[in-house]
Amino acid sequence: MLTKKSLIFILTITLLFTTTTALASSYQFGGEVSTGLNSVFFDEKNINSIYETINLNLDFNNANFEITGSNNNGKQEFKINLKKAYVRHKFKGTRVTLGRQPISWSFGSLINPIDYSLGAEALDEETSAKYVDAVEFHYPINWYSNVSFVTEFNNSYDKYGFRARTLIKDYDVSFNYVAQDAVESDINRWGLSLKGDIKNAGVYGSYTNINYKTPMVSDVNTQAFMVGTDESYFLNQGFGNRLYMQGEYHLVEKNEGLAVLIESLAGAGIGLDYRKFLGGDEYLDIFLTNVNYSINDFSSIGFFTLTSLEDGSTALIPNYSNQLSTNTTLNINVSYLSGSETSDFGAGRGLPKAALNIELSYVF
Repeated sequence: MLTKKSLIFILTITLLFTTTTALASSYQFGGEVSTGLNSVFFDEKNINSIYETINLNLDFNNANFEITGSNNNGKQEFKINLKKAYVRHKFKGTRVTLGRQPISWSFGSLINPIDYSLGAEALDEETSAKYVDAVEFHYPINWYSNVSFVTEFNNSYDKYGFRARTLIKDYDVSFNYVAQDAVESDINRWGLSLKGDIKNAGVYGSYTNINYKTPMVSDVNTQAFMVGTDESYFLNQGFGNRLYMQGEYHLVEKNEGLAVLIESLAGAGIGLDYRKFLGGDEYLDIFLTNVNYSINDFSSIGFFTLTSLEDGSTALIPNYSNQLSTNTTLNINVSYLSGSETSDFGAGRGLPKAALNIELSYVF
């Protein structure tokens, strides 16, 4: 029987051999350079840091390589990380992707509780959790149905996931399953998502079921429900600026399994201690909104909110973007926790009251 290392080696040699010709014949090179200021505001002190980052991307027909470099507070050495390094090939209709690759089972929600990696994408932003060392098998059954299988290679845990997706009466429906086994915890979760349209409004929802176990916590089952809607308006009879509005409601069962789902908020840039949410009501109720207004073809202003319906505390996240030239963009983001120290979205216990990020980026 083949071991995991043997299988990886065989797949690597096969994919590299089959893509050599394509790699040599066609490629695109590009990247992005950015510099910015991060300011974190606590009750008694502020912390400021200046950073520079660079992304370099080399894209072939059947492969992609991307590295990132970062430097904080003027240090002489850049930290270099491999963001993407994968090859891709088709075997009898099945697309096989091997290496460090982006994997996200998104469906348009602000927070995705059924993603392959929780927190991979949140509030229209992606995190490093989206990029994993894995092999993915993707098989398109027809133009609207497909199945995917992912197995990840990580020294800290064993993890694999399965996704089936189809169209039922004009609604995009998916079933996701993820299993992760580690020394400190075992997590098995499955979920259903649905997305479609009712007249001019988009509607979507999901159901999540998690089984979570650690050496200190017996097997715990946690359920989570989510419903959302979004709609766009074009002002001046369709020739003006675009207004986009989105609302989303999450109902999560409160128990030790909540620790897993809190990771979904990581992409929102809000670090939270899940123990703050335990106690009180049986379920955690969170309501999210997103309002974005396109000022013109080059600039936009937006506003995210996350509100706990149990105590009324809210995280406010306004943002502004302006494309100064063909290649240069200015982004300004602010995060503010309005609640008290004991509330769900409140400062204290090591969490700042507010944060500011100003970034200037250049794409080439």
